[in-house]
Amino acid sequence: MRDDSVNCEALQRALREGREVTREQSAHVDGCDACMDVWLTTTLENKPEVAIPADFPARVAAKLPDRPNHRAAVRRPRYWGLATAFVIVTVVLVVCFSNLTPLNSWIEVLFITLVTIEVAGLALWLGPRWSG
Repeated sequence: MRDDSVNCEALQRALREGREVTREQSAHVDGCDACMDVWLTTTLENKPEVAIPADFPARVAAKLPDRPNHRAAVRRPRYWGLATAFVIVTVVLVVCFSNLTPLNSWIEVLFITLVTIEVAGLALWLGPRWSG
């Protein structure tokens, strides 16, 4: 029982049985979630059956425009990422190791190698995006 003096259980039973509801009960359904759920459920269960004609697919296909014949696109792999990585790694190695002196430590060589590997990885990752 709500403030609008409508018994929810009686209204829900009436909705399930398909009986007519009054204007006051209809207004109650708009504000009560439980009654709205029952009303929606019964309304959706009583949906009409739709008969689809047997020639429906043929009629739809007849109204479609003709499809142009397309050739199958042959996809050739592009190696721009690999080529870019090769060029960048070569440039970095030549620049870094061209002036190698005995004062360089193993940490510098390791750092340069790691930077070179990171640049190569980025080039391989971004290569397909650059090539379109």
